[in-house]
Amino acid sequence: MTVSSFQNASPLAGRSPLKKMPPDKKPGGFLDGFEKAPPVDPAEARERAKGKHKVAKIVLGTLGVTTVLGTGAATTATVALINPGALGPLGPSLNQLVVQHLPGGAQEAYHWATGPNPQAEDPSNYGQLYQITPGSRDYQVLDQHQIPPDAIKDGRVIVGFEGIDGTQESYVRAFNKLFNSEQAAIPLHQKMLFIHEGHRPTRLDDIKRVLHDYSITKRIQAGEQVDLQEAFRADPAVETGYNVIKQALDQDLDVLIFAHSGGGAESVEALNLLSSQGYHDQIGEHVKIVLMAGAAPAQDAVEAGVKPGNALYIGMKADLVAELGHVYIDAQDPMSGLINLVKDLRNTTDFTLGPMHSPDKAIVPNNLDHLQDFFYKGIGGTYLAETPVAR
Repeated sequence: MTVSSFQNASPLAGRSPLKKMPPDKKPGGFLDGFEKAPPVDPAEARERAKGKHKVAKIVLGTLGVTTVLGTGAATTATVALINPGALGPLGPSLNQLVVQHLPGGAQEAYHWATGPNPQAEDPSNYGQLYQITPGSRDYQVLDQHQIPPDAIKDGRVIVGFEGIDGTQESYVRAFNKLFNSEQAAIPLHQKMLFIHEGHRPTRLDDIKRVLHDYSITKRIQAGEQVDLQEAFRADPAVETGYNVIKQALDQDLDVLIFAHSGGGAESVEALNLLSSQGYHDQIGEHVKIVLMAGAAPAQDAVEAGVKPGNALYIGMKADLVAELGHVYIDAQDPMSGLINLVKDLRNTTDFTLGPMHSPDKAIVPNNLDHLQDFFYKGIGGTYLAETPVAR
């Protein structure tokens, strides 16, 4: 059976998406025994609200490695890891202290992120657009951000966003195996356009870039005007995705997006940028997105106009990126989302972008029923699978 157009996808129904439990509501108690703050005077509340968005942006910029519940201590620890120079002379010492107290897996991930990236490449490769052909191990680099005629099938274009540390060869192998082979999980049998993130000097540079992408999406959702060219300079992959999706929408083509890891933040930023430029309704009519352990949740795509039944997030509970990425954070009121995020991080056991982060080794095989429901029944949502038990 071949999956073709999805313009008439059915509404969200059937299996219930992952739901977040609300904070403890017991009288006088809040989150593991912390007492609620006393009521705030209405005048004071209004003054605080003026600075709310600025505070939200600061908090959102520290999400990547904040793994403990706290206030100033958590933020300081995160800054000590990501940018110790911002803390002045104490920065290096605090950095060493925080690293020493991280769990073993987190220490390994930190050194992986901050050490030299052996795959670092020329910036001219950032945002490269290439085409995958079913049954081929090769790929074709496209000089321009143009949709080749042979990439269109049944009025649909498939666009993929790579993740951090991804290579063109790895995505050719994985996505042809999953979607373009006789044993495919979902037999699409269609050429795919993929966007290469590119490898910066360190993985931390890539992580900062993804966090910046995420912050741009939150700014758009908060009603701010965003400079398109500044967003494109910060991440050329966002510019490529924006141009390709815009071109497809201008031609009334359906767009199926696959976004893995950091590509999740890039894809929803491109969609939210397009939405802010007047494409909200076209996105709702034509776009379908599958986020695989993406660094942004399905709801961020919905905010751009994607119908809930056309937005799917799948991942593994053990994977750090999936636990960080699947939680929606409201740009106007971020605290409940941040609390859920920190609570969910307790499930993480894989900090290293290992097998639990792989589309073909873990994510798709362990969420295949949700993926099939998505394509054949129009059921979206967010699903994180339990780590398979070793046999």
